[in-house]
Amino acid sequence: MLSLKHEVLLRLRAIELIAFWEGRLITTQLMDWFGITRQQASSDINRYNSEFNPEALVHDPAVKGYIPAAGFQPVFTSGHINDYLGLLASQGSEPMAQILESHPGVATVQLPDRTVRPEVVREVIKASRNAGSLKILYASMSNPQPHERVISPHTLVYTGFRWHVRAWCHKRQAFRDFLLSRIDRTPRACAESAPSMKNDSLWNEQITLTLIPNLRLSDAQKALVERDFAMPEGRMQINVRKALAHYTLQRYQAAISEEETERVREHLLQLLPADRAKLEPYLFGSEGE
Repeated sequence: MLSLKHEVLLRLRAIELIAFWEGRLITTQLMDWFGITRQQASSDINRYNSEFNPEALVHDPAVKGYIPAAGFQPVFTSGHINDYLGLLASQGSEPMAQILESHPGVATVQLPDRTVRPEVVREVIKASRNAGSLKILYASMSNPQPHERVISPHTLVYTGFRWHVRAWCHKRQAFRDFLLSRIDRTPRACAESAPSMKNDSLWNEQITLTLIPNLRLSDAQKALVERDFAMPEGRMQINVRKALAHYTLQRYQAAISEEETERVREHLLQLLPADRAKLEPYLFGSEGE
Protein backbone atom coordinates (compact mmCIF):
# COMPACT_ATOMS: atom_id res chain seq x y z
CA MET A 1 0.00 0.00 0.00
CA LEU A 2 2.90 2.35 0.71
CA SER A 3 3.96 2.15 -2.94
CA LEU A 4 0.64 3.54 -4.17
CA LYS A 5 0.72 6.97 -5.76
CA HIS A 6 -0.46 9.68 -3.42
CA GLU A 7 -3.50 10.61 -5.54
CA VAL A 8 -4.60 6.98 -5.82
CA LEU A 9 -4.25 6.43 -2.07
CA LEU A 10 -6.43 9.48 -1.36
CA ARG A 11 -9.15 8.14 -3.66
CA LEU A 12 -9.03 4.68 -2.10
CA ARG A 13 -9.30 6.21 1.38
CA ALA A 14 -12.28 8.25 0.23
CA ILE A 15 -13.98 5.13 -1.16
CA GLU A 16 -13.55 3.39 2.15
CA LEU A 17 -14.69 6.32 4.31
CA ILE A 18 -17.77 7.10 2.25
CA ALA A 19 -18.87 3.48 2.20
CA PHE A 20 -18.11 2.91 5.88
CA TRP A 21 -19.68 6.08 7.31
CA GLU A 22 -22.36 7.02 4.79
CA GLY A 23 -23.40 3.51 3.79
CA ARG A 24 -23.65 4.34 0.08
CA LEU A 25 -20.93 4.99 -2.48
CA ILE A 26 -21.63 6.36 -5.96
CA THR A 27 -19.18 7.16 -8.73
CA THR A 28 -20.50 10.72 -9.11
CA GLN A 29 -19.20 11.65 -5.66
CA LEU A 30 -15.67 10.57 -6.53
CA MET A 31 -15.89 12.33 -9.90
CA ASP A 32 -16.94 15.61 -8.28
CA TRP A 33 -14.38 15.54 -5.47
CA PHE A 34 -11.35 14.43 -7.46
CA GLY A 35 -12.12 15.70 -10.95
CA ILE A 36 -11.85 12.23 -12.50
CA THR A 37 -13.87 10.47 -15.17
CA ARG A 38 -16.64 7.98 -14.45
CA GLN A 39 -14.43 5.26 -15.91
CA GLN A 40 -11.60 6.13 -13.48
CA ALA A 41 -14.01 6.25 -10.52
CA SER A 42 -15.41 2.83 -11.41
CA SER A 43 -11.90 1.47 -11.86
CA ASP A 44 -10.88 2.73 -8.40
CA ILE A 45 -13.93 1.16 -6.78
CA ASN A 46 -13.33 -2.16 -8.51
CA ARG A 47 -9.67 -2.09 -7.54
CA TYR A 48 -10.50 -1.39 -3.89
CA ASN A 49 -13.07 -4.18 -3.91
CA SER A 50 -10.82 -6.78 -5.49
CA GLU A 51 -7.21 -5.94 -4.64
CA PHE A 52 -7.31 -4.29 -1.21
CA ASN A 53 -10.55 -5.25 0.53
CA PRO A 54 -12.04 -8.18 -1.41
CA GLU A 55 -15.84 -8.21 -1.66
CA ALA A 56 -16.16 -5.48 0.96
CA LEU A 57 -18.57 -3.55 -1.26
CA VAL A 58 -21.79 -4.82 -2.77
CA HIS A 59 -23.50 -3.15 -5.71
CA ASP A 60 -27.10 -2.37 -4.81
CA PRO A 61 -29.36 -1.39 -7.76
CA ALA A 62 -31.91 0.02 -5.31
CA VAL A 63 -29.54 2.83 -4.27
CA LYS A 64 -27.74 2.98 -7.65
CA GLY A 65 -24.41 2.49 -5.93
CA TYR A 66 -22.34 0.38 -3.57
CA ILE A 67 -23.07 -0.46 0.06
CA PRO A 68 -20.73 -2.03 2.64
CA ALA A 69 -20.99 -5.79 2.92
CA ALA A 70 -21.89 -7.37 6.23
CA GLY A 71 -18.87 -7.28 8.51
CA PHE A 72 -17.16 -4.53 6.48
CA GLN A 73 -13.80 -3.63 8.05
CA PRO A 74 -11.67 -0.67 6.92
CA VAL A 75 -8.13 -1.35 5.73
CA PHE A 76 -6.88 2.15 4.84
CA THR A 77 -8.35 4.00 7.83
CA SER A 78 -8.72 3.50 11.57
CA GLY A 79 -12.49 3.23 11.77
CA HIS A 80 -12.72 6.41 13.87
CA ILE A 81 -15.15 9.12 12.83
CA ASN A 82 -12.31 11.68 12.90
CA ASP A 83 -11.07 10.10 9.66
CA TYR A 84 -14.43 10.85 8.07
CA LEU A 85 -14.29 14.42 9.39
CA GLY A 86 -10.89 14.83 7.76
CA LEU A 87 -12.33 13.67 4.45
CA LEU A 88 -15.23 16.11 4.65
CA ALA A 89 -12.89 18.95 5.56
CA SER A 90 -10.50 18.24 2.71
CA GLN A 91 -13.00 17.07 0.05
CA GLY A 92 -10.31 15.30 -1.83
CA SER A 93 -7.30 17.24 -0.55
CA GLU A 94 -5.00 15.90 2.11
CA PRO A 95 -6.37 16.67 5.60
CA MET A 96 -4.34 19.27 7.51
CA ALA A 97 -3.65 16.89 10.42
CA GLN A 98 -2.09 14.41 8.01
CA ILE A 99 0.08 17.13 6.47
CA LEU A 100 1.32 18.36 9.85
CA GLU A 101 2.09 14.94 11.27
CA SER A 102 4.21 14.10 8.24
CA HIS A 103 6.74 16.82 9.14
CA PRO A 104 9.38 16.26 11.86
CA GLY A 105 9.00 18.55 14.85
CA VAL A 106 5.29 19.22 14.26
CA ALA A 107 2.41 17.39 15.91
CA THR A 108 -1.34 17.69 16.35
CA VAL A 109 -3.60 16.93 19.30
CA GLN A 110 -5.93 13.99 18.73
CA LEU A 111 -9.58 14.90 19.12
CA PRO A 112 -11.56 12.68 21.51
CA ASP A 113 -13.15 9.54 20.13
CA ARG A 114 -16.76 9.75 21.23
CA THR A 115 -17.64 6.17 20.27
CA VAL A 116 -19.76 7.21 17.31
CA ARG A 117 -20.73 4.05 15.48
CA PRO A 118 -20.89 3.90 11.65
CA GLU A 119 -24.31 2.20 11.61
CA VAL A 120 -25.72 5.21 13.48
CA VAL A 121 -24.12 7.71 11.12
CA ARG A 122 -25.34 5.79 8.06
CA GLU A 123 -28.96 5.81 9.15
CA VAL A 124 -28.85 9.46 10.19
CA ILE A 125 -27.34 10.53 6.85
CA LYS A 126 -29.85 8.43 4.92
CA ALA A 127 -32.79 9.91 6.82
CA SER A 128 -31.42 13.45 6.41
CA ARG A 129 -31.07 13.05 2.65
CA ASN A 130 -34.49 11.47 2.21
CA ALA A 131 -36.41 13.67 4.69
CA GLY A 132 -37.15 10.53 6.68
CA SER A 133 -37.68 9.75 10.34
CA LEU A 134 -35.97 7.38 12.77
CA LYS A 135 -36.83 5.52 15.94
CA ILE A 136 -33.83 5.70 18.25
CA LEU A 137 -32.89 4.62 21.75
CA TYR A 138 -31.48 7.75 23.35
CA ALA A 139 -29.97 8.68 26.71
CA SER A 140 -29.45 12.23 27.98
CA MET A 141 -28.09 13.77 31.17
CA SER A 142 -31.62 14.40 32.40
CA ASN A 143 -32.77 10.90 31.43
CA PRO A 144 -29.68 8.64 31.38
CA GLN A 145 -31.54 5.38 30.77
CA PRO A 146 -31.93 4.63 27.03
CA HIS A 147 -35.50 5.29 25.97
CA GLU A 148 -37.27 5.32 22.62
CA ARG A 149 -37.53 8.60 20.74
CA VAL A 150 -38.65 9.49 17.22
CA ILE A 151 -36.59 12.10 15.37
CA SER A 152 -36.56 13.52 11.85
CA PRO A 153 -32.94 14.58 11.13
CA HIS A 154 -31.88 17.25 8.71
CA THR A 155 -28.15 17.97 9.37
CA LEU A 156 -25.15 16.19 10.87
CA VAL A 157 -23.07 18.66 12.90
CA TYR A 158 -19.51 18.51 14.24
CA THR A 159 -18.88 21.11 16.95
CA GLY A 160 -15.13 20.60 17.24
CA PHE A 161 -15.52 18.16 20.13
CA ARG A 162 -18.69 16.15 19.54
CA TRP A 163 -20.98 14.99 16.75
CA HIS A 164 -24.69 15.58 16.93
CA VAL A 165 -27.65 15.61 14.59
CA ARG A 166 -30.06 18.50 14.27
CA ALA A 167 -33.53 16.98 14.11
CA TRP A 168 -37.23 17.48 14.73
CA CYS A 169 -38.08 15.82 18.05
CA HIS A 170 -41.54 14.26 17.90
CA LYS A 171 -41.72 14.12 21.72
CA ARG A 172 -40.84 17.78 22.33
CA GLN A 173 -42.44 18.99 19.07
CA ALA A 174 -39.40 21.14 18.42
CA PHE A 175 -36.06 21.05 16.61
CA ARG A 176 -33.38 19.75 18.99
CA ASP A 177 -29.81 18.43 19.02
CA PHE A 178 -29.09 14.74 19.63
CA LEU A 179 -25.56 13.53 20.38
CA LEU A 180 -24.65 10.57 18.16
CA SER A 181 -22.62 8.95 20.94
CA ARG A 182 -25.79 8.74 23.07
CA ILE A 183 -27.82 6.84 20.49
CA ASP A 184 -27.94 3.18 21.48
CA ARG A 185 -28.27 0.40 18.90
CA THR A 186 -29.02 0.98 15.22
CA PRO A 187 -31.76 3.54 14.44
CA ARG A 188 -34.81 2.19 12.58
CA ALA A 189 -36.62 4.02 9.80
CA CYS A 190 -40.24 4.91 10.49
CA ALA A 191 -43.05 6.70 8.68
CA GLU A 192 -43.71 9.69 10.97
CA SER A 193 -43.76 13.03 9.14
CA ALA A 194 -42.12 16.21 10.39
CA PRO A 195 -41.83 19.90 9.48
CA SER A 196 -39.29 20.84 6.82
CA MET A 197 -35.89 22.11 7.93
CA LYS A 198 -37.07 25.43 6.46
CA ASN A 199 -39.20 25.69 9.63
CA ASP A 200 -36.16 25.38 11.89
CA SER A 201 -35.80 29.10 12.56
CA LEU A 202 -32.78 28.75 14.88
CA TRP A 203 -30.98 26.83 12.17
CA ASN A 204 -31.84 29.18 9.31
CA GLU A 205 -31.36 32.51 11.10
CA GLN A 206 -27.94 34.04 11.73
CA ILE A 207 -26.71 35.97 14.75
CA THR A 208 -23.50 37.90 15.41
CA LEU A 209 -21.29 36.94 18.34
CA THR A 210 -18.92 39.60 19.65
CA LEU A 211 -15.93 38.24 21.55
CA ILE A 212 -13.46 40.35 23.54
CA PRO A 213 -10.51 39.60 25.83
CA ASN A 214 -11.60 38.65 29.34
CA LEU A 215 -12.17 41.97 31.13
CA ARG A 216 -10.40 40.62 34.24
CA LEU A 217 -7.09 40.42 32.37
CA SER A 218 -4.47 43.14 32.74
CA ASP A 219 -4.01 45.57 29.86
CA ALA A 220 -0.82 43.78 28.81
CA GLN A 221 -2.59 40.41 28.88
CA LYS A 222 -5.51 41.79 26.88
CA ALA A 223 -3.09 43.05 24.25
CA LEU A 224 -1.52 39.59 24.06
CA VAL A 225 -4.92 37.91 23.62
CA GLU A 226 -5.85 40.45 20.93
CA ARG A 227 -2.69 39.50 19.05
CA ASP A 228 -3.33 35.76 19.52
CA PHE A 229 -6.79 36.01 18.01
CA ALA A 230 -6.07 38.74 15.41
CA MET A 231 -8.31 41.35 17.05
CA PRO A 232 -6.86 44.72 15.90
CA GLU A 233 -9.87 46.61 17.29
CA GLY A 234 -10.01 44.64 20.52
CA ARG A 235 -12.94 42.48 19.48
CA MET A 236 -13.91 39.67 17.14
CA GLN A 237 -17.29 39.37 15.45
CA ILE A 238 -18.50 35.99 14.18
CA ASN A 239 -21.69 35.35 12.23
CA VAL A 240 -23.17 31.95 13.09
CA ARG A 241 -26.43 30.07 12.95
CA LYS A 242 -28.44 30.73 16.11
CA ALA A 243 -28.61 26.97 16.72
CA LEU A 244 -24.78 26.83 16.75
CA ALA A 245 -24.13 29.92 18.88
CA HIS A 246 -23.47 28.02 22.10
CA TYR A 247 -21.19 25.48 20.41
CA THR A 248 -19.20 28.29 18.80
CA LEU A 249 -18.61 29.95 22.16
CA GLN A 250 -17.52 26.60 23.60
CA ARG A 251 -15.10 26.13 20.70
CA TYR A 252 -13.46 29.48 21.48
CA GLN A 253 -13.57 28.68 25.22
CA ALA A 254 -15.27 32.05 25.65
CA ALA A 255 -16.88 32.90 28.98
CA ILE A 256 -20.60 33.58 28.78
CA SER A 257 -21.65 34.28 32.36
CA GLU A 258 -20.06 36.59 34.92
CA GLU A 259 -19.13 33.53 36.95
CA GLU A 260 -17.20 32.04 34.01
CA THR A 261 -15.22 35.26 33.51
CA GLU A 262 -13.77 34.73 36.99
CA ARG A 263 -12.00 31.59 35.73
CA VAL A 264 -9.54 33.62 33.72
CA ARG A 265 -7.11 30.81 32.95
CA GLU A 266 -9.92 28.80 31.35
CA HIS A 267 -11.52 31.71 29.51
CA LEU A 268 -9.14 34.19 27.92
CA LEU A 269 -12.06 35.37 25.80
CA GLN A 270 -15.56 36.35 26.84
CA LEU A 271 -18.82 37.21 25.19
CA LEU A 272 -19.43 40.96 25.07
CA PRO A 273 -21.60 41.62 28.18
CA ALA A 274 -24.14 43.60 26.14
CA ASP A 275 -24.72 40.49 23.98
CA ARG A 276 -25.66 38.14 26.82
CA ALA A 277 -29.34 39.03 27.00
CA LYS A 278 -29.61 38.99 23.22
CA LEU A 279 -28.11 35.51 22.99
CA GLU A 280 -29.76 33.92 26.02
CA PRO A 281 -32.63 32.24 24.06
CA TYR A 282 -30.17 30.55 21.67
CA LEU A 283 -27.52 29.30 24.08
CA PHE A 284 -29.15 26.70 26.23
CA GLY A 285 -31.69 23.93 26.25
CA SER A 286 -31.34 22.70 22.67
CA GLU A 287 -30.21 19.14 23.40
CA GLY A 288 -32.82 16.42 23.05
CA GLU A 289 -33.74 15.60 26.64
